[in-house]
Amino acid sequence: MSRREGGTRIMVAEFRGPPPHDLGTAELATAHVIEDNVEVTLHLLDDWHRPMGPIVRVQMTADVARALAERLTTAAAQAEAPK
Repeated sequence: MSRREGGTRIMVAEFRGPPPHDLGTAELATAHVIEDNVEVTLHLLDDWHRPMGPIVRVQMTADVARALAERLTTAAAQAEAPK
């Protein structure tokens, strides 16, 4: 683990084996602009590291963010649909 400007910590995870790699369930998700990219931050549930679980940040272009938003909207509607 290393420290970043402002004192925040950065952890690098190395995934081995075939994807997908399950990181758990997100309890909070945010998105904001970093330079010309969109950064999505996921706060994951983690009972072993309370009070705050791991945080995953991913940066993407605006086009990828727009496509992801469309897919998330569709998936959310499907998840909420009566079974």
